Amino acid sequence: MRKLPVGFYPFWFWNDRLAEDEIRWQVGQMAAQGVRGFYVHPRQGLQQPYLSEAFFHMLDVAVEAAEAHGLTVHLYDEYPYPSGVAGGQVVLGTPEYMATHLIQRAYPVAGGPVRLSLPRGKVLSCWAFPQGDDGATRWDQGMDLAGQVGLVLTQDSYVETGLTRYNQKRYFASEPTPVLEVTLPPSPHVIHVAVQALVEHHKYWGYFVDTLNPEAIQRFLALTHQRYGERYRERFGTTIPSIFADETAPGWSERIPAAFRAAFGYALEPLLPALADPSHPQHLQVLADLHRLQYDLFVRAFEEPYAAWCREHGIAYAGEKPSLRLSQLRYMDIPGCDPGHTKAGAPLDMVEGSLRKHARAVASAAHFYGKAGALTECYHSLGWSATLQDAKLIAEGLLLMGIKYLVPHGFFYTTHGLRKHDAPPTFFFQMPYWPHWGHLSRRVARIGELFAGTRLDAEVLVVDPHSGLPTREQMATYEGLLRWLLDHHMDYWVVDTDILEAGEVRRGVWRHGDTAGRVVVVPPMRLVEAPLRRWLEGFVAAGGAVVKMADGDGAQTASSFAGAADVETAGAAILSFTAPRLRIRAQGQEAAGVWATSRVGGGARRWLVLNTTAQTWELELDAGVPLVEVPLDPGLPPLLRRQGRSHTRTLRPFASCMLEARQEGAEAEPLPQPLPVLEVAADGPARVRPQNANLLRMGTWEMQLLGGDGRYGPVHEVPAVPMANQLSLSGAPITPDIRHYFGHVPELGWPPLEARYTYRFDCHYTGPVALLMEPGSLAGEWSLWVNGGGPLGAADLGPSQAHVRGSLEADITGLLRQGTNTVRVDIRVPGPQG
Repeated sequence: MRKLPVGFYPFWFWNDRLAEDEIRWQVGQMAAQGVRGFYVHPRQGLQQPYLSEAFFHMLDVAVEAAEAHGLTVHLYDEYPYPSGVAGGQVVLGTPEYMATHLIQRAYPVAGGPVRLSLPRGKVLSCWAFPQGDDGATRWDQGMDLAGQVGLVLTQDSYVETGLTRYNQKRYFASEPTPVLEVTLPPSPHVIHVAVQALVEHHKYWGYFVDTLNPEAIQRFLALTHQRYGERYRERFGTTIPSIFADETAPGWSERIPAAFRAAFGYALEPLLPALADPSHPQHLQVLADLHRLQYDLFVRAFEEPYAAWCREHGIAYAGEKPSLRLSQLRYMDIPGCDPGHTKAGAPLDMVEGSLRKHARAVASAAHFYGKAGALTECYHSLGWSATLQDAKLIAEGLLLMGIKYLVPHGFFYTTHGLRKHDAPPTFFFQMPYWPHWGHLSRRVARIGELFAGTRLDAEVLVVDPHSGLPTREQMATYEGLLRWLLDHHMDYWVVDTDILEAGEVRRGVWRHGDTAGRVVVVPPMRLVEAPLRRWLEGFVAAGGAVVKMADGDGAQTASSFAGAADVETAGAAILSFTAPRLRIRAQGQEAAGVWATSRVGGGARRWLVLNTTAQTWELELDAGVPLVEVPLDPGLPPLLRRQGRSHTRTLRPFASCMLEARQEGAEAEPLPQPLPVLEVAADGPARVRPQNANLLRMGTWEMQLLGGDGRYGPVHEVPAVPMANQLSLSGAPITPDIRHYFGHVPELGWPPLEARYTYRFDCHYTGPVALLMEPGSLAGEWSLWVNGGGPLGAADLGPSQAHVRGSLEADITGLLRQGTNTVRVDIRVPGPQG
């Protein structure tokens, strides 16, 4: 695979009708601001049919433009996401590939006659268990009620149609639903039901793919990857280094019951109540066995075929998606995660318990499995108030965690119309700070250069708890441990059973390549899998230190398990075995909220120090060796000050610095120079000149619907959103469009609607005024009037230099008057698409 430099590789959202010149211009913009490459992300709003020749032609243009600018092009394997359905093609007409999910319900009943309508789907199990006077379920006295379940057509309907001249009326019933009808003993029972049902109302497609079905995934690879391979094989590994899989995860499958029986020698269906209720004596066994089976089936169906295809075609398998355990990431060439979505001033979200949200865990997997680096899909849904400061803080936090490749979500091809609401913001040219993005790109690249050839210098190994099925409370404790380590400036690796077993233990130290671990921390979890337990016992026997966090464990000797009932106790135990490489204190206390990472390699030792808080710190820094500050921006002097054997530095909110151990015989560090100060007088007269056109946003309108009598109805105030949302928000009455089907329940829709929208504003400006509109703002047939003048239509709008690139405008100066003005829009909408 082509070696990729540290930097930005954004999702480029293709969300409109694409134009060749615009693609070339946008690629040039990315290159000018230091972006390393981009993922072409087909997104809702794309008008060229996905995977058609028209789509591939635009991709050809993007590839050629990228090559002209020295950028890399990375593929995204879906439209829009999650990966697995090829824009919907995999499941269209092939119901055997559709995803199912497991619905479990518990119904407390008093006993006696019982009739229950169950969730629609295939009933896998239905059991009744008596409950004792103490409310406890008597699991050993269950009654199998599967034979008491049948189907009832539950939806009545009536239709008048011309069957024959003698019969115009028919009664029907539809919607077959499982119904339980049984008489139980006259005492309290709980009925546990498990139903396999189709996944419906999935975003974008309605249905989804069975990710545990190997045939379905092979169909996905054939429809998507194979088409890319046939067209761009010669550029794989060079111009096109990787392809991205997004969010795909194992779920339920009709294959599970048979595979479960084959793997574990007992039937799952009768024990599905144990899966749902933690009080069942076999709950953990069934949960653990199912968890392991889903992992194995997903690896065989998705991970291994995907990785094999990429390997055979010379392209890297990249992406981010939920993982059931850390070892799942070994199948990816560029493993990824999804933190980096909190604004400056809020706690950074990079050490959450989920593997998908834990940047250090994914960076650890990349290190131990010998990958080129890890990526993060970052900046998702920060909102339109997101700033360059937010982007900088998040980027540096991710680099500190060990991430190399930053994938902003996203760079929008367009923000016109509804497209601006797709998980904003865009960080692309639509933002006013875009011309300054290059400064951030260069700073990220500089940190990447200083980290090149180094590795994390940590002796603490934290076991990822996912294999132990932790509870939500246990995961919260785990996250607390991770934050304690950061606040106490303790670097750590995240490991799992596979990684630990791959290393070698000598004299109480675990070694894996150039990495050495002296203390292993086991977070709380419901069970410790047998291979991990055996490894921990062997490590302790060899003199290793293990801190096992579990409520109620007593503290034991350092050569055995050191019990830790809470995070502070666990932290004290860790500090008894090892110490931070760099002590960071303020006024004699640990500077919590100031993060640091220690890197070593190539004869150098460096620390990146990041203030994640909104306060200014006067830091006392002690690494046991003389330090120098390495500038991260050209022209800025170092601010590190020597004070005896230690050092001090002022670190302002969200600021960072790079420190380096000074080599023996090196010249003394220069004295810090004060930063330049620019004084601006705030009193006296000032002249203000607008840099851009003044815009009036017409956000709330008066809506009236045209009635059947030809008159407009009452006024409803509505925001500028699609009509379906306006009807829901306003409660405006409409006459539904009822569609009748022979033999099936009628369906409700709405008829074509005609609406009038009115907006009023005051104007006392005498200069030229234009009506500005983003393409796609109005749907259906429309006409626009200003103070009764018009009508204006689409043909009256031309290109605008105001607002966002690609906007349209019409000169309305001659239609305005001093005082109150009125804009009126009449629209005819054919149906729910409007």
